[in-house]
Amino acid sequence: MSRPALLGISRMLINTLLTAAAAAFIGLYGLSTLLHVVQTLGYKSKVWWMLVFVAGGIMEILGWVGRLQSSFDVTKPTPYLMQIITLIIAPAWFSAGCYAVTGALVRLIVASEILLASETVLKIHRIGRQGSRLSARAYTILFVACDCISIALQGVGGATAGKEADRGQSPEKGRAIMLAGILFQLLTMCLFLFLSIQFYRRRWRDLDRHRRKLVWGTMFASLCIIARGIFRTAELGEGWKGFLFVHEIFTIDLDGFPIVLCMLAFNFVHPGMTLDIEEVSSGETVEKKEANVA
Repeated sequence: MSRPALLGISRMLINTLLTAAAAAFIGLYGLSTLLHVVQTLGYKSKVWWMLVFVAGGIMEILGWVGRLQSSFDVTKPTPYLMQIITLIIAPAWFSAGCYAVTGALVRLIVASEILLASETVLKIHRIGRQGSRLSARAYTILFVACDCISIALQGVGGATAGKEADRGQSPEKGRAIMLAGILFQLLTMCLFLFLSIQFYRRRWRDLDRHRRKLVWGTMFASLCIIARGIFRTAELGEGWKGFLFVHEIFTIDLDGFPIVLCMLAFNFVHPGMTLDIEEVSSGETVEKKEANVA
């Protein structure tokens, strides 16, 4: 068989693999997103901020729909840009979910100590924060703010890349902005994981068996996001014609799989199963009282 014929068969097999992978991810992300909607609305504890996983899941679905369309016709610009923008931005929503879980668990330790201690509110709150470099409110405000900056940078970069492509230019400026957003998100996530591990090591005994499962799930999801961030940083660093970008098997293995595992992990350890909203609210009340005392 001639070399051109072998290359044609090889390309056909690759397209078949990409089509099957895109269809599989659409199904997996769709199922996980639907479960997140049902779990968030259905559990007694309404952890509304877990809807960030629904927002991220929808973006992942749109991205893989774009990849599925591109597998049939690589010349269409709209699916191409759609999958680049949505798949790069989507994990920022999942990062926000991880930040919120840790913030809520810090509050729960505060609330549990309120029931056991007989000291002043201010002293109770300081006991509750022992082992954590940040307060529960700081976890939420600081890291979610960083997440918003990351989303903004990636969104601006995606829009810039789209405009450059429409003008027939190489979208290098857009790529650089998206790379900055991805790198910022990666560094933020690494800092979050470092601080979280420190906190959980020191306060592990204060968590019951069910909440420890939630911690393990959050750590696993964080590592999935970090692994994907390392890949995306390397991919965008190489450029649109780099080895990682043109070989889509890497996107399947190092982007699609880690993020779908991240979403499924929170289906198994959904905070609505283990977080008591009344306890979390008590922790928030303590934080406000400490702020007033200060």
